[in-house]
Amino acid sequence: MRNNRFIYADPDKCIGCINCELACSASHMDLDIDTVYAMAARGETIAPSRNKVLTLNGKTAPMQCMQCPDAPCLEGCPVDIIKFEDDFVKYYESDCIGCQSCDMVCPYGAVVMAANIKKDAPVSQMVALTCDLCGGENGKQACVNICPTDAIALIDYEEFAVIQNRR
Repeated sequence: MRNNRFIYADPDKCIGCINCELACSASHMDLDIDTVYAMAARGETIAPSRNKVLTLNGKTAPMQCMQCPDAPCLEGCPVDIIKFEDDFVKYYESDCIGCQSCDMVCPYGAVVMAANIKKDAPVSQMVALTCDLCGGENGKQACVNICPTDAIALIDYEEFAVIQNRR
């Protein structure tokens, strides 16, 4: 079993500020966070975030890809654009055909189907997006770096088991 790294959000620390969503968008648009804040304030279109802050039972936390050790999305993709590389599940978005198979098999609902805004879009007007750990670079995750309450961390499944056992 793979011990993948993934983004964990502690709902006891999360304040629902959506900074993580905006930082994710900024990271994938190659823009600085202040520009994206300004764009959002003006109601301009920004790239879809690969995480979404949700509220459940009065607690908030971003939902994003859990980098499943068995990753059903890999098996569910009919065009093989989802790979396990560099210790994380990687989507090759530019080759996505928008079939939504990965979305249907994701046990966490962490796949976002969004309008394909790339000029070289192959077939579909839709594309599957999910957390890519900002390219898998340790310590470079935009959501982790911007969280004002340190509610978000990059962990692996061994660390997750320890957290779950404490609860």
